[in-house]
Amino acid sequence: MKLIFENWNKFINEKEELVENEKYDKLTSVLSKPDLPLAQYVAVLKRYANDPNFDAIATAGANDNAGPADEVVTVNPAVVSCRSLTATQAEIGFGNSLADQVQNKYDATKTALGLNGTPIVMSSKSGPVPILVYNGKFILDGHHRWSQIMMVNPDGKVKIDNVTGPAIDNEEEALKVMQFAIAATADKVVTKPFKGENLMQANPEQVYNFVVENVTDEVLQLLVQAQKIAKPDKTIAAKYIAGNLSVIKKSAGRFSREKSMPQAGDSGVSQDAVNQALGTGEINFDNPKVADVKKKTAE
Repeated sequence: MKLIFENWNKFINEKEELVENEKYDKLTSVLSKPDLPLAQYVAVLKRYANDPNFDAIATAGANDNAGPADEVVTVNPAVVSCRSLTATQAEIGFGNSLADQVQNKYDATKTALGLNGTPIVMSSKSGPVPILVYNGKFILDGHHRWSQIMMVNPDGKVKIDNVTGPAIDNEEEALKVMQFAIAATADKVVTKPFKGENLMQANPEQVYNFVVENVTDEVLQLLVQAQKIAKPDKTIAAKYIAGNLSVIKKSAGRFSREKSMPQAGDSGVSQDAVNQALGTGEINFDNPKVADVKKKTAE
């Protein structure tokens, strides 16, 4: 009788494990679809990020069949022209791009103009942070720091953290990798809704009027010092800044901030920690499988 019960329990456990494995096999199959839109990919991650079983799969990259090398992502500093960068986020805040710039709030205008030194590194909540970029071109994080520079100094040289990896083929995949790594390291994926007016839908007249109404004498002097305008005149400054709107619009992104864009800090982990985790090859973003965990456990 004891043997019967033991065999029965073993059978039940194996059946439960099979059902559980099938569930996560389906999950990893969905995440591995190359044509899965970014917003849907992020929605799946939000649902499973806090699941210990998902976490085990998500961090088994060093133990999959290819080993860690295929999923190693490098993040290296570089310097590029601000105008050479392209947004991935569809919405750029009108106020986020201009309000600080017309008042030199937080020394933002002076920094964006390169008067505090180059390469330019704008400040965020955690201090000066380079713009996070894929393949030297596509912005993954730091859109508003970029847009502030673009509106007053599009030819300025900016410092970036450049993301590359053999398993990343385009900017959408790079955004997926970042979100996957955030899920694996923070056990949470947070995206932020877009608020306010969208600069990408504004017209030059709106920008011109905003500058005329809000620009300070200090900023006018800074624009003269940076040789952007010939004299400290509000209308000349407004015409110059409004003229940069077409430059930034040429670099418009296509992904929703609310549904798609990575926010490491708001998810509960620093971007540096995410970058470091990606550098180990342990983040199992490339074709993850339940079997990768079993291999890891066996070793």
